[in-house]
Formats: sequence, C-alpha cells, structure tokens
Amino acid sequence: MNTAPLYREVQLYRRLPPFTLLAVVGTLFGWALVIWVGLLGRAIGAMTLPTWLALGIGLPLGILPLLAYWRLQMVTEVFADRLVVHTGLTGRVVLPFDRVAAVETRREGIHDDYNSRNIGVVRTTRTAYTVLSNDGAELTLKDGRMFLIGSETPDDLTAAVAAAWRAVQPPAAQPAL
Repeated sequence: MNTAPLYREVQLYRRLPPFTLLAVVGTLFGWALVIWVGLLGRAIGAMTLPTWLALGIGLPLGILPLLAYWRLQMVTEVFADRLVVHTGLTGRVVLPFDRVAAVETRREGIHDDYNSRNIGVVRTTRTAYTVLSNDGAELTLKDGRMFLIGSETPDDLTAAVAAAWRAVQPPAAQPAL
C-alpha cells in the first residue's frame, strides 16, 4: 500500500481571531502572575499565593498558549483508501472510502445543518471539521452520517477524494451474454 498521501492540506488555527485572542490573553496572564507574585512577591488582592504555586501556574500559562498558537493545525490527507483529518486538538478522524456512499463539493454556509465540532467527540449525523472555511468536501457514509471537511481549496480536495473513492468502488456488474 502506498503510504504517501495523494492530497494534503494544512490549515493553521492561528488564523482564527478567537484563538489568537485566547493565546495572547493566556500568555499575558501567565507572565503577569510570574512577575507579580513570583518575582515581586506581591499578593493578588487579599490572596497570598506561595511563589512555587505562582510559578507552577504562571509558567505553563505563559508558555503553553504560545506553543499551541504556533503548532496547532488541522491536516487533511487523502490516501488511496481513506481520508484522514488530524484535527490538531482532539486527535484524528479516519474515513475509509469503502464506507462512503457519495462525495460532493459543498459551497454554501454550514451553520444551519452541520454540528461544527473541532473539540470533543460527539455522536451526530452531520459533523463538520473546519478551521476558517465553510466550504469543503461533503462525504455521505453508507450509514447516513455526513461529514464536511473544510478546505481553503474545496475543489481540489473534492477532486482528490472523489478520484480515490471511485478507485475503491467495486466494478459494475457486467450483463451476462
């Protein structure tokens, strides 16, 4: 089996304004806690916090949001037999093409009919994995579930998925002569 993906797309979470805001606020809070309590030895209001605890809370808050900001990404890969989405936050989703009933490009907004989840696993019939785009490849599974894989280049993603999906479909039954 070929292990190289036929198609690969990387979408960075840092392009999301709320994610950027959370990273900046978390980092500033962590370093403020380290400086205010750890270095200056001051209390936070009426609460006296031990230096070791301020450092234990402040350093991870000052460093982890920055690491997440630069490293978190959603990676979509199309292989010959499956579609793999590494969500960057909760792991990965694998959709084998032998379970797929239909593939099409979805261009209109998804907010009314998709459960947009990047965090957590939810059993639902329609799930979208997106970062910024509401467009992407819509895969309908044989059991009725639907997945929208968001893409900045939805036509390219859909073409790659459709080509790989068609390649794993059983040949049509030939009429007997």
